[in-house]
Amino acid sequence: MAEITSAIDFLKRVRAEDYVNIKFTKQDGTERIMKATLNFDKIPTSERPKKVDLAQILKLIDKNGILHVFDVDKVAWRSVPFNRVQWLQTPSKVKYFIKLKKGEE
Repeated sequence: MAEITSAIDFLKRVRAEDYVNIKFTKQDGTERIMKATLNFDKIPTSERPKKVDLAQILKLIDKNGILHVFDVDKVAWRSVPFNRVQWLQTPSKVKYFIKLKKGEE
């Protein structure tokens, strides 16, 4: 069983794949599986960010645990709360379970 223990490692894993499936619990308590990517080759040109502000991205992760990924099915950017992600699965069916560090739960 593979594990991911930080939001940064999560983003690295998403970025390393063409797409991943992410299972997480939405704010209203329902569970969702999203097909997501950070691979710009898979994101329509009109939806690609004009500028990537790494400082702002890290601030959102640090302050709120919010990660932004591109939802392949909805063709839109979505926020994912890292502390409510259950797992991430790659196209080759490798599943990474999220194991939060103390204080991130």
